[in-house]
Amino acid sequence: LIIVFRLESIKDIREIASRLAKLDPMIRVFGFADRIDYEKIPPSFFKLPYLIIYLCNPPTGNDAQLSNTLAVKKISKIEEYEHFKTHNIPCLPIEPFEWGMTLNQEIYGDWVVLKPQNIQSTGRDVNMIPTQLVSTMRPIDFPENHLIHQDAYFVQKFIKTGVRPTHYRVGIFIDSVIYSSKTILHSDYPSVADTLSDRLTKTIAANLVSNRFVYLLKDFEINEFAMKVAKTFPSHPMFGVDVLKEEETGRLFALETNLGGNTWHFSSEVGSVYRRDLGGREKLIEQYSAWDQVATALVRKMNGLAN
Repeated sequence: LIIVFRLESIKDIREIASRLAKLDPMIRVFGFADRIDYEKIPPSFFKLPYLIIYLCNPPTGNDAQLSNTLAVKKISKIEEYEHFKTHNIPCLPIEPFEWGMTLNQEIYGDWVVLKPQNIQSTGRDVNMIPTQLVSTMRPIDFPENHLIHQDAYFVQKFIKTGVRPTHYRVGIFIDSVIYSSKTILHSDYPSVADTLSDRLTKTIAANLVSNRFVYLLKDFEINEFAMKVAKTFPSHPMFGVDVLKEEETGRLFALETNLGGNTWHFSSEVGSVYRRDLGGREKLIEQYSAWDQVATALVRKMNGLAN
């Protein structure tokens, strides 16, 4: 087994390798920070059943041709949406926003969400807009510091997810849930009486870092749905599946899967605020005994290959 990881996660990988060795001493583990150093791998390695897992820096060139490889890989929201539709995963219509565009209300309903295409980690400047007003909006309508002046945007169908905007995050490694949480925005949805200017100053992203309540939650229905989503990406090892639950119907929708490798929240720099808000690193690990879950999933995968 070869695992490629970010240097910041080296302690985690050592803990997992230790547990894996106890579960199955026949499996030899090589860990590399950022890139594989093939000089450190015996030539006989690739004559045995093997698995390479990239938790960062997906393979390129000849490395990408190796079989038995699971790798993180960022995909666009539009590619992800098309993937959901192809695999019959409930999801919300989305497309790139363009000035002057007209949306079909039969598809998008009465309200849509405007959100950045690239600057997304903080939840800032995600706005709820009446569908019929989208075609009339102009750059001058937006505050000077709004992200729409710095980034391309998407427009996506809106659903109400609770008294306040709410979403779920399920961390999955191969075929095991390793953490799960629920996030609720402290602020209410924009009022029907609000002007366009008012709406463009109010974010409805539940993950707005400075204005949210996030806590660990085990919800079997949410986890099962997230696992169903993850299984449609068999060549990816790690997911942060974001799930929305419609308040009126209870229906679940896949929002995104975060396939790019930024969801190893136990030690990642990008996950530091999320980790802190959930009560710290140990709380996150303990929720599902994450190291045991990962080690067991790896043994199961390796034995499947060997057989």
